[in-house]
Amino acid sequence: MAVLRGLATKAGAPARRPPRRRPSPSSLSSPSSRPPADFRFRLGSSTRERVFEGQFGAWRVEKEDEDEVFAYRLGLNVCAASFGLLIPASLLAPASLPGRDAVLNAAYTVGSLGFGTSLYFIHIYITPAKRFLQGLFLAGALGSLFVLSRDGFGSVPGYVVEHPGSVWFVGPLFASITGVGFKEGVCYQKREAFALAALTPLLLLTHLTRAFGENSPAVEAGLCSIWSATFLSFALSKWSQPVHEDIGDKSVFTFMKLPEKEQQRILKSRNEL
Repeated sequence: MAVLRGLATKAGAPARRPPRRRPSPSSLSSPSSRPPADFRFRLGSSTRERVFEGQFGAWRVEKEDEDEVFAYRLGLNVCAASFGLLIPASLLAPASLPGRDAVLNAAYTVGSLGFGTSLYFIHIYITPAKRFLQGLFLAGALGSLFVLSRDGFGSVPGYVVEHPGSVWFVGPLFASITGVGFKEGVCYQKREAFALAALTPLLLLTHLTRAFGENSPAVEAGLCSIWSATFLSFALSKWSQPVHEDIGDKSVFTFMKLPEKEQQRILKSRNEL
């Protein structure tokens, strides 16, 4: 109400001093002058005080949960920035530019480590599905090391660009990116996540098969630009998402950690209700 009074005064209404017990407009200060909040979630929604009713009981968001979600989102953004910005920009630079290959390898390594961090902290109910994505990532990482060990390779991204067949070595890593995009799209109906899941294999297959012949480099460059923008859009959108959504139903994870006999007892008691 104090803010409305202030606006009315500016419009020409008679000014009235608000009662002392009411907050003045200055109390509605900018974020920088407010009590310090956790910077990591200013773009999201922290819900520590809220109690969620899960399938197997009530649960709360703990600091550890927020830390895991933060690490997951940060890893996605590091990977998107490295794969979507640094690598394409470096590939456009002349091959003779000093330090070009070193920058490419550094960006590829940082991006891979970032995504690996996300896969470590990602919350997926079905453990085999999570392990499958992690296995794909590991296979792609090992394939990248194999490319790195070849004589005269220059850089991993540069080698893949010049040798389409090497997609078989690094492809599993990008397949894990496809899996995360699909998971995010199904769980949260994120259009950019669905687009990422579709564009990633399309880009790899287009490069592997050289389907467009002489026009393949131009087509691949266009696809790469769209893929980069999509990945960055998806990664940035995660910061504005409520924290508890990336956690899922915490009671389910707690239930799955119980011994099998205890799980059966709980399920039996639920069926008897």
